[in-house]
Amino acid sequence: MATVGESDRAAAGGGRPWEGLAASLPGGAARRYRRDPLGFVERAAREHGPVFRLPDDGSLCVADPAEALRVLHDEEGHYDEVSDFFHVRGGRLEPRETQVAVGRAARATVRAHLAAHRERLPAVVAELGEVSEWPSAGRAAAHRFLAGALLRPDSPPELRELMARVVERDVLIRPAGPLARAARAALWARVVRAVAGEVRARRARARPDGPGDLLDAVLGATPPGTPAARVAQVYLLLFRTSVAPVGHVVAWALLAAATHGVDLATVSAESAVRESLRLWPVAWLLGRPALRAHRVGGVRLEPGESVSVCVYLLHRDDRHWPRAAEFRPGRWDGPGPRGAYLPFGGGPFTCAGAAVAQTLATGLLAAVTDGARLEVRGGHGRPHVAGIITPPPFQLRRIPARP
Repeated sequence: MATVGESDRAAAGGGRPWEGLAASLPGGAARRYRRDPLGFVERAAREHGPVFRLPDDGSLCVADPAEALRVLHDEEGHYDEVSDFFHVRGGRLEPRETQVAVGRAARATVRAHLAAHRERLPAVVAELGEVSEWPSAGRAAAHRFLAGALLRPDSPPELRELMARVVERDVLIRPAGPLARAARAALWARVVRAVAGEVRARRARARPDGPGDLLDAVLGATPPGTPAARVAQVYLLLFRTSVAPVGHVVAWALLAAATHGVDLATVSAESAVRESLRLWPVAWLLGRPALRAHRVGGVRLEPGESVSVCVYLLHRDDRHWPRAAEFRPGRWDGPGPRGAYLPFGGGPFTCAGAAVAQTLATGLLAAVTDGARLEVRGGHGRPHVAGIITPPPFQLRRIPARP
């Protein structure tokens, strides 16, 4: 999943269409964008159309479907072919072949676990209790279900406990305050050291006879000489994107259904998940650095500049999605009009685990809604955007349905 900030080179020069936007933005635009990126892009699109510059790094933001698909599929070869999804501390995992191999291995591992253990989902949901706090509960449920795929049962108990603590303390989500960020960074550094130690230990012994886990998948797909710390960080990136998005998709569906008066018992879980992903896509802003000069939406891009496809705006365009702001799972039950749908990215950089994540989210939501009446309290604040769009906290009460 790509986010803004992939190219730090600020746009410069004169006589470009986006200069009108830059000149019209009052002071503090970058601060407002960082404080509320979704509100900022919504306002910018209303005022300046589907192509405009973001104020933090000058990235060209695109919300026009035709231009967006042209950028993502990149048939002219204008953009870097190596995905920045695998950009971790110390650099980017390369080459592209290694990225593809890691993605395939990770997807196969999680898919096999889902196929073998899907019947456990109701029990996982039951462990949340009658009253649960979301979106933390969604991340906890996703981790509890995937635990055996993320780390084999024979992994060191202290490492498994540490990874459970990462989920429990919401370290998967970047906090807003400086003290919270410092605490998260300290725990994350400890986790990287612990996983790197397990990487070195696994390299020193034979692979297990039974099914491997996500760490085995990364180890097997990366070159033997890849530093243990780099392997650990790639693993943790995949760990994060295997847990948090699934929990958040379910959380958004629960919150949106309550807000819009939709009874989830009357719609399919698959349709509710697809609609949740439309309104709050996992990959809401997809950045691509330009390799060659070209034009996007009438704006000239120079090598080194960045273009960001805003999936969030594409999915909320009333010209292509009737009553776009509403949570309407029924729109997926028939052939009705629909616009570009890219909840996990698009083109060659579509998330490798998109189908698995969507299937798991559907199963988890079905387990939450099965045999229970739902009550939601709270959830009235603004979303928190830190890579993915995190719903505001709310409480869910599951009341067993009478026979």
